[in-house]
Amino acid sequence: MLTPETVREELKRVFDPEVMLNIVDMGLVYGIDVAQNNDIKVRMTLTTPHCPMGPQIIDDVERTAGGMEGAGKVGVDIVWEPRWSPMMFSEDLKAELREMGVEFEPSMIPDHTPKPEPAPAPPARKRGRLFGWLFGR
Repeated sequence: MLTPETVREELKRVFDPEVMLNIVDMGLVYGIDVAQNNDIKVRMTLTTPHCPMGPQIIDDVERTAGGMEGAGKVGVDIVWEPRWSPMMFSEDLKAELREMGVEFEPSMIPDHTPKPEPAPAPPARKRGRLFGWLFGR
C-alpha cells in the first residue's frame, strides 16, 4: 500500500542534477498526498523560481513516484511559499555538510523579493536652434 512516507522514501532517488543531492534531503518536498485510488500529489518547490533544471526534476518526480507498484496518476504542484533555503536541508544532510566545513545560519536564506523596476530615464531636453545645438541645450 502506498503512503506519503513510502512515496517520500522513493523520492530520495530523485536528485537535483546541479548539486547532486536528493530533493527530499534538500527540503524541496513540502508535502505528499496519496488518494484511496493511489493517485499521488506532490507539493514541492525548486531552489529558485528560474531553476534551469526544474522541468527535469518535475519529470523525475513524476516518473519515480509513478513507477511505484500500484501508483495511480502523479501530479506535481510547484509552490514558492515558503521559499526554499539551505536551512531546509534535512538534519542528516546538514550534519554531513558540517563535517565538510559548511556552516548553516539564517543569513543563508535567499532574498527572492522582486526588485523594483528602475526609474525611467528623464526625457531628453529639447535643444534650441543654433545656440542650443552648439552648447548642448
